Amino acid sequence: MPWGKGRTLQDVQNFIRKKNRLRHKLLQDLQRLKIVKEADIECAAYYYLRRFIGQDPNWRVFARKHVRVTGHYVDLLIFKKYRPVIAIELKWNRENIGRKDRRSLDGAIIDLHVQKAYWLSLILREKVRKTKKFRKSSIEKNVLFILIGKLGLKGKKLKDYEHRRKRFKSKMGIGKGHK
Repeated sequence: MPWGKGRTLQDVQNFIRKKNRLRHKLLQDLQRLKIVKEADIECAAYYYLRRFIGQDPNWRVFARKHVRVTGHYVDLLIFKKYRPVIAIELKWNRENIGRKDRRSLDGAIIDLHVQKAYWLSLILREKVRKTKKFRKSSIEKNVLFILIGKLGLKGKKLKDYEHRRKRFKSKMGIGKGHK
């Protein structure tokens, strides 16, 4: 399908939900240190979604979209024509959805009538700590989905990764002899 012509809502949902699609691309970027913080996840997810949708004039992706009726910013909001259909909150190294993100996504479900809402987190560790049991309310059933991508590092590999990652963070003094 060249340039994303004729993409359906189901195509976009599958791109987001399937493990070897958006999550896989983000994990590859994380592994290659193209993502070092949450803002990078937003940029990369926006990029991959825009590429997937292509030049289809019916689709729009907006980052950090303020939703006046809910009072929240949504990390990514996808429109089909003039209607918001998918809301996405992105997180760095979080295992559980927080209250603020849940309120934001619930607001998108209730007030914007999005058809799907996703909370996606990228995690460095191999094993996720014991997470709270996620219970969906009646409005969230079949609409809200939790997606976790694990880089799967532990021990020395995790420490080495964190050391390399720090070299790209602003506190390291870029341009002062780092190799």
